[in-house]
Amino acid sequence: MIDILYEDDALIFVNKPPDIVVQRGYDPDEPVLIDEVMQHAGPVFLMQRLDRGTSGVMFFSKRDDVNANLTRQFERKNIAKRYVAIAEGCLGERQTIDAPLARIGPISFGVRDEGRRAVTEVDPLDATAGGSLVSVVLRTGRTHQIRVHLAAIGHPLAGDWLYGSRNAPRPMLHSIELAMRHPLTAQPLLVRAPIAEDFSEELVKRGLSQSLFPDIPPSKQAS
Repeated sequence: MIDILYEDDALIFVNKPPDIVVQRGYDPDEPVLIDEVMQHAGPVFLMQRLDRGTSGVMFFSKRDDVNANLTRQFERKNIAKRYVAIAEGCLGERQTIDAPLARIGPISFGVRDEGRRAVTEVDPLDATAGGSLVSVVLRTGRTHQIRVHLAAIGHPLAGDWLYGSRNAPRPMLHSIELAMRHPLTAQPLLVRAPIAEDFSEELVKRGLSQSLFPDIPPSKQAS
């Protein structure tokens, strides 16, 4: 089943669960999110991606005549995404990380002078001896950007086996909201996703507050 957050004739927003790939990879038998969305909505167009281990809101286009508008919104940075993350250590001050990223291995990236510019804004929400809960806003959209930037400042994501430690079920990153202009009406559209169960459990384990999230109405389930 897919967890539908918003749907109309042009768009469908879903709450991606952790540990599912967005599109087909090497394993022909593993579940794929876009296939599950198409079973419900018919043909859709992939407009963004989240890593396998990242949960939260993402959207698909249902009409090819709106894709150019959506692409322009991405290019002009009119589509805003906010994440929440559990990071290692005590991250006490708001900061903007402006550090270029380049590929350094088959699946990994790192901060390198020759890389592409990447800008991440990090806003601490809560901190304990067990780690920090932070809000993250991307000003650019590079692969693994949040993961690499947090690791580069000494606060990798909890559970990030690639850039930190395998000490949580997955990299603790959740796409909590996405804001844009509707491609047909130009009206503001804000969609939020409830945090995943394993994210909530990790907050409890580390003594971090769950009361800092906005009120998010229940989403619709569809088979």
